[in-house]
Amino acid sequence: MLTWNGGSNPPNLNMKNFLILRDTVANKQRVKAGDIVELPEDIGYELCAYGKAEPHAGKAKPKKADRSVGLEKSEEAPKKRAKK
Repeated sequence: MLTWNGGSNPPNLNMKNFLILRDTVANKQRVKAGDIVELPEDIGYELCAYGKAEPHAGKAKPKKADRSVGLEKSEEAPKKRAKK
């Protein structure tokens, strides 16, 4: 069993959804304005106090991670080097 502060004060690990208003770093990840992310309540309300986020009532949308480069099904074309 984990104990912090001698076990008298357990951590608050409740997660909530927050709408990011300005680009920032939250929970050791870079987030952009308009993203809906799930964060621990204490971190989320800190961002609200700084004016960088606000609580969101809906569900978080999973980020689309299409990291393929040059595949046939990739939505983005691979970047090519400029000619000298």
